Amino acid sequence: MKQAALNVDHMLYGGDYNPEQWPEEIWPKDMELFHEAGINVVCLNVFSWAKIQPKEDEYDFSQLDKIVQLANDNDLSIIMATSTGALPAWLVLRHPDVTRVDLEGHRMLHGRRHNACINSPTFRKYATALAGKLAQRYGNNPKLVAWHVSNEYSGFCYCLENCAPAFRKWLQNKYGTIEAVNQAWNANFWGHTYHSWDEIFPPSLLNDLMDRGPAMGLKAALPGPALDYRRFYGKQVLESFREEKAAIREFDPVNPVTTNLMGTMYDLDYFDWSNDLDINSWDSYPSFDTTSLQVRFRHDLMRAVGNGKPFMLMEQTPSRANWQPYNSLKRPGQLRQQSWQAIASGADTIQYFQLRQSPGGSEKFHSAVIEADGGNKRRQFREVAALGAELRRVGSQIIGTQVAPARVGLAFDWPSWWGINYSAGPSVSLNYVAEVERWYTEVARRGIPVDIVSRNSDFTKYDVVFAPCFYMLPDAVATALREFVQGGGRLVLTPMSALAGESDLLFQGEQPVPFRDLAGIWIDETDALPPGHQVPLTFTDHNGSQTPDSPAGEILCDVIHADPGTQVLATYNGDYYAGTPALTFRPITAASASASGKTYPGGIYYMATFPNPAAIQLAVDAVLAGTGISGITLPDGVEISQRVRPDGSALTFLINSTNSPTTAVVPGLTGTDILTGAPVSDSIELEPYGVVVVTG
Repeated sequence: MKQAALNVDHMLYGGDYNPEQWPEEIWPKDMELFHEAGINVVCLNVFSWAKIQPKEDEYDFSQLDKIVQLANDNDLSIIMATSTGALPAWLVLRHPDVTRVDLEGHRMLHGRRHNACINSPTFRKYATALAGKLAQRYGNNPKLVAWHVSNEYSGFCYCLENCAPAFRKWLQNKYGTIEAVNQAWNANFWGHTYHSWDEIFPPSLLNDLMDRGPAMGLKAALPGPALDYRRFYGKQVLESFREEKAAIREFDPVNPVTTNLMGTMYDLDYFDWSNDLDINSWDSYPSFDTTSLQVRFRHDLMRAVGNGKPFMLMEQTPSRANWQPYNSLKRPGQLRQQSWQAIASGADTIQYFQLRQSPGGSEKFHSAVIEADGGNKRRQFREVAALGAELRRVGSQIIGTQVAPARVGLAFDWPSWWGINYSAGPSVSLNYVAEVERWYTEVARRGIPVDIVSRNSDFTKYDVVFAPCFYMLPDAVATALREFVQGGGRLVLTPMSALAGESDLLFQGEQPVPFRDLAGIWIDETDALPPGHQVPLTFTDHNGSQTPDSPAGEILCDVIHADPGTQVLATYNGDYYAGTPALTFRPITAASASASGKTYPGGIYYMATFPNPAAIQLAVDAVLAGTGISGITLPDGVEISQRVRPDGSALTFLINSTNSPTTAVVPGLTGTDILTGAPVSDSIELEPYGVVVVTG
């Protein structure tokens, strides 16, 4: 019997197919083109609720039956969506409570998508019923490989009839008493003291949220309730997913159930979903100025959400998107490069939105495998077909492998992101995701594997953990990180790390309070630098002149004082705090290092400013020194990674993300390129957007 995981011995290659948008006579031609392109899986029924349930008490599966039969007849695997990501008009008209109320208190009418109040019992009732009906009808289809619940969960509702009472109940379960709420939120600020649960409402622009404009964004007068509302609403979304999954499980106990996530999407803490998704899936849509390592960071993040297991690339565009400010085409070869990058990072499927271009609607200019001409002449079709042939030839060698384990962890924390964004200050230039990416880019560009870790991860698996802007630190997480350091691990902190607890109340004492003793420093004050301004840094083992490319700090500069025994590895070389520490290391005691079995000292590194590229290179050099963690020198834009077979042998991926040919030298790498069959030595020629996958 199949388990709740993809049960295929080949790579799934396909995407969203919405034939209900076109006349039936087009469908057979689509099948011919799918076969030509190597498409072997279709995701059906993503937005068909109104089509298959035209009335409250009526279901009509006749068209979907035809589509499913067509897929079966053409030997296409099927991912079946529950279609609950957009409400039918009749449901909104008969049950207005299913629609959302926005930040300004407006009740939404029927339209768009992501338009349901997740706390509406009516929505939950009909969505769960639909999921069950679909599973009952199609759960035994031999071509079914997975279930796709809803679509790209996002957004919030702030209604008074459903969300407000549900929020109050959630708060009662969390805090127990209204006095505990007041204490957790520092509710005496601006006269917010609450005396009954009924006085608490969802935070919106009608009460505590403040729209400070494009430069500053949405801030909160009292961040505690705003943060708790995000936690609460995210739990309700997950609960709704679980209800649909349970309805599916009544009729299909074996096929995996997933929903498509969206990388660094702000609304939901995806780590909460790790144990509910049978397999993680996500939608990758880099823009024209997204770097290749930023894309790879998101792949690694989504793999982390899936507990390190391979994931499904549920959506990417064959060429251009339509919703970005500048919807650039993918350059020749770039689709292949981005697809192989996903596979190298853990993807076991490559899928597209969309398989056929929509004839109308807001996504009509979003590219597709089959465009409006209905043919196979376009460049993007030819590239899709070439990749399909390649995956058909070698995909079975990749299925069953896992991304190689890493010795370096990098923390990503949605609550810290929310807490920083809701805070007024210290700088509008502070971008949480960018600060995490800053460290990821420097480590990954060296060819060093990096695992993204959550606040609940097992830190002891790593030698080094970078925790940039880990702003909100619950007691249990602080304890786990302390034990990691005391066991010989190296922890890297930055400005805005370890400043507040779970409710966004600042720790009282010398910062960083939870690590004051282990870090061996205390923060006097923090300077916010004007845009474009940097403060030069001097590293103790770096004597270069201060040129525009020299080490410098930007955005924030903590003015810190080092205790005796704390090593000062870099100092500021400008402004009134010139000569004060900018990078410090407090090694742990020899006894603790010996107990960990490590031959090098652990401890806390404190980077007191956000380092520019020259500075972060020197900082990472210092952090990794003596650990035995070393990378290789690769040409700019070339990435290396590995996936490991159950027997321990590896597939090594070399990917050129640039539009120029280059040569990568990887000492000791020999074997065969599975894509070409050619032998590979340690000097590899890579064409523009070229890919080499070495076995042996």
